[in-house]
Amino acid sequence: MEPPQASSQNDDVEPEEKNYQIRSDVAIAEGWTMRKEPPEPKQCQFCGNTLYYFGMKDFMGRREVFLWFEEPERCTCEEAQKYWQEQARLKAEAEAAKKRQEEADRIQRRIAKLIKDSGMRGRFTNRTFDKFEVNDINRKAYEKCKRYADSFPIMLPTKDDRGNVTPPKKERNGLFITGSFGTGKTHLASAIANQLMQGGTPVICMTMIDLLAKIKNSFDTEEQATEAEIMKLYEEIPLLIIDDIGSEQPTEWGSTRIYAIINARYEAYMPTIVTTNYTGDELIRRMTPTYGGKLGDTRNAEKTLDRLREMCAGMEMYWESWRSK
Repeated sequence: MEPPQASSQNDDVEPEEKNYQIRSDVAIAEGWTMRKEPPEPKQCQFCGNTLYYFGMKDFMGRREVFLWFEEPERCTCEEAQKYWQEQARLKAEAEAAKKRQEEADRIQRRIAKLIKDSGMRGRFTNRTFDKFEVNDINRKAYEKCKRYADSFPIMLPTKDDRGNVTPPKKERNGLFITGSFGTGKTHLASAIANQLMQGGTPVICMTMIDLLAKIKNSFDTEEQATEAEIMKLYEEIPLLIIDDIGSEQPTEWGSTRIYAIINARYEAYMPTIVTTNYTGDELIRRMTPTYGGKLGDTRNAEKTLDRLREMCAGMEMYWESWRSK
């Protein structure tokens, strides 16, 4: 009975490449020149068949072997084939696990960058849905915000190659969260931001004061992004969260920038979330500069509020502050 045949460990290489290979016993029998003596043959651990090494022929056509492979050919006996199939499976699993880990690391780095770029500070990055204390009073607000985060993809518009915008499935795709101090408005807005960023969606979550300060800082150094670049970022980020609007010291410059941001997002159907302690006329007054004790031109504030009302679903959070408990 003839022993099982052996084959090159590179059976999956192209036929043209095999033309440049020669087995050591054949090279010796045919008198090929060798830059280095071939390794001693091995025996199959399962059937004892002799396993030779393959070498690479000279590419210029000379009868010379210039390189021997590091591993001998593989036996084709049944046990050896099972062994190599198992090795291939383990290798594929290891490579897949490595790719998964690399992808997880890449995503984690992206999340870390997203959080850094989001403008969220310290404690806000820890304000998640899991850490929100739900009770009978705030449950409805919690559930509304959680649904918003879970269904965020339907809030986003699409854009074709020519830049034409198609409205999202849900056109009123923002939230206007009003309420008294300490009721969890910022926590829920931050929880939405954190959930989306964990999923890889870029978010900016800042107070109105910080949003305007970032624009002002662009005037101070050439190394910072320009005002136009920052404004474009505010206008195009998938989700913009403006926390505590109305708390900033109103100026004509500021009210103009605020309206420009909100109006650009309104026209592009981009989702926006706003939290505030003020409503209606009170918020308009808080967003309008005064001159000599008299309220200035309210038109920018009125237009901003009008846009927000059209863009956003309202949500009220008026109950006792948790900070006072």
